[in-house]
Amino acid sequence: KYLPLEKEHLKTSTAMADPNAHGQRNTTLAWFWSLDVQSNISGNDWMTECEPRHFCDCWNEEVILIKHEMQWTINFVKHKAKQWLVHMDNAALNEITRHACYATRQSQIYHDLAGHVADLF
Repeated sequence: KYLPLEKEHLKTSTAMADPNAHGQRNTTLAWFWSLDVQSNISGNDWMTECEPRHFCDCWNEEVILIKHEMQWTINFVKHKAKQWLVHMDNAALNEITRHACYATRQSQIYHDLAGHVADLF
């Protein structure tokens, strides 16, 4: 039913763009352009995932994923706050006061953001 896909099948051709162009008479398209998609669809049961019970399962999976993504977001923001604290410590050790102040402020921004995100979620 399906033929092996070869590199020359993936080359573009002007036969589709201008089939009446000079020298296009013997040009053929790759085999996958001539597949009978409708008969392939009707013979398979892959559309069963559109049934209502599958939608319910999909929504349950989405809720689980979103809850995880929300926690990942909080973890990321907390991680950034810790990174800025490390920058602050390094700047303080090197007596670069302006950098230490900036890093402290950035850390506080990320810390506040983590709290805000946690409250929203």
